[in-house]
Amino acid sequence: MSWEYNFLDHTADIAVDIKADTLDELFMASAYSWRDYISDDDNSFSSEKHLLDLSENNLEVLLVSFLSELNFLYQSESWMMDKVNSLIITEKNDSWNLNAEILGQSFNRKEMNLKTEIKAITYHQMEIKEQQGRFSTRIVFDI
Repeated sequence: MSWEYNFLDHTADIAVDIKADTLDELFMASAYSWRDYISDDDNSFSSEKHLLDLSENNLEVLLVSFLSELNFLYQSESWMMDKVNSLIITEKNDSWNLNAEILGQSFNRKEMNLKTEIKAITYHQMEIKEQQGRFSTRIVFDI
């Protein structure tokens, strides 16, 4: 596996540039960048499993849907992702599908080392590109 991400200053938001060898890894790195931005907690707590099955008409919408689902689990169910155990993206009949197994655990906000809240995942400046055999995107988190 090979990916990287870098946080960038962005007015009233936070942007992150992500690069990866594969589309699956780009989505995984996006999930880890989301988690790393909101929490400094290094503890492994992957005792609960969430299965995600998402379909959208393009990759950018699929990425926003994926990260929005993680953000929803975090905000409304106090459930934090620890690990992307598996993630597969496929294209079929003009639709992009994501199947993922996400490991994590419910948490107590008072006991976890949280840095900030992400209100929403935006489409601003988002474009998934493939260049020279690598995938890249920029994600802007509304904070």
